[in-house]
Amino acid sequence: MREVRERLGTRNVEPLIVVDADRVVLGVVTSELLNADPQSHIEEVMDPAPVTFRPNLRVGEMPTYFKKEGAQHALVTTSDGVLVGLVHRHSE
Repeated sequence: MREVRERLGTRNVEPLIVVDADRVVLGVVTSELLNADPQSHIEEVMDPAPVTFRPNLRVGEMPTYFKKEGAQHALVTTSDGVLVGLVHRHSE
């Protein structure tokens, strides 16, 4: 975690998306978890099962997910788990 925080510097990144060399999503780390013990490994603090959506999801379906889950973001991946993008909910 020390190395992750050093690489981020002062940037406010949330969520921090953990991917492998092929851009397959392995997990996510939220800002609360970034404050974990500096000796921790990323795999110890990441959520290994983030909710993901496919690119063909209709935009109108997203508000229901955000309200139901209280989520602020959702990952968009291919069926193989390759990261396509991130949808972030802006508070009003």
